[in-house]
Amino acid sequence: MRNDTKRRHGRMNRATKLMLKSVVNSLTTLMLVIILNFMLFRMMPGDPINFMISNNPRFSDELKEKLIDDFDLNAPMYVQFVTYVENCLTFNFGNSFIERNTPAMDIVLDNLRWTLILTGTSSLFMIVIGMIIGIIGAAKRGGPFDTGSLTFSLIFYAMPTFWLGMMMIVVFSKYLAWFPSSRAISIGASLDFSWTSISDVLWHLVLPASSLTLVSIAAFALIMRGSLTDVLTEEYITTARAKGLSKGRVLKDHAVPNAMLPMVSLIAIDLAFIVGGAFQTEYVFSYPGIGWRTIDATYKMDYPVLQAAFFVITVVVIIGNFIADLLLIHMDPRIQMEG
Repeated sequence: MRNDTKRRHGRMNRATKLMLKSVVNSLTTLMLVIILNFMLFRMMPGDPINFMISNNPRFSDELKEKLIDDFDLNAPMYVQFVTYVENCLTFNFGNSFIERNTPAMDIVLDNLRWTLILTGTSSLFMIVIGMIIGIIGAAKRGGPFDTGSLTFSLIFYAMPTFWLGMMMIVVFSKYLAWFPSSRAISIGASLDFSWTSISDVLWHLVLPASSLTLVSIAAFALIMRGSLTDVLTEEYITTARAKGLSKGRVLKDHAVPNAMLPMVSLIAIDLAFIVGGAFQTEYVFSYPGIGWRTIDATYKMDYPVLQAAFFVITVVVIIGNFIADLLLIHMDPRIQMEG
């Protein structure tokens, strides 16, 4: 009894150390990304002030200097860095250079809701469909379904995302005229919980969500298939079959739960995809998500919006990986033993 208690406490201590290590790694990564984001935007070519005023003759040198002072662009680099870190901690990145008197974070969060709708929907489908294909493929390895489904998935996986999006626009929007080719909602409409609004959003969502799903199914299908194939060769699977359990029961109760470990990490990484958005797809379909906003802000050198967007994406990536670490510690006792 005493030895069992000691072993249990030992496993708890190892799990606690692993969690603390994950916390330290996450905070370190966040700080490094903050520094990188700060330096990256200052190294970008061009002058955002010149973009803001363009060649408008009404802007005198005095007005230009005032804009520089307003945005602290003439402050020493270390002062700008301290201000930037404070802004990150308070989620205050100032006003947009282009959309005057509009907080950059408000702009990013407004676009973020559309990204969550688009990539959240496509992620749900790609995870579920990919896992189903992987499970059936591993259970019927080498069969017609396994060969056909993987071939189909890999063909779309190899396609450039932007090219597939453009082809879908040509076929389903221009030629068949089934779905709209751009925007997230009809002009003049607003997003609410009415059936008219929801149906309009779904109608605009079909093409971009389908393109994202098709190019990403293969990743989930291949990882699930490979992991499950390895599990099916384990001795405890042979023992379960020898006990007379049906093939479906073996898969459901023994094989699939143990094959889920690699999928946890992949799904956690996919959280970054959900918030970061699919830049190419949003741009091709003129979908007003955070990816489209980031590209637009890059062209216009709208530094506050860029910094806010990258910070939001970074935080979600770190949180996603941290959650994956916690789940793996909980699900896989071997990780605890290795600690």
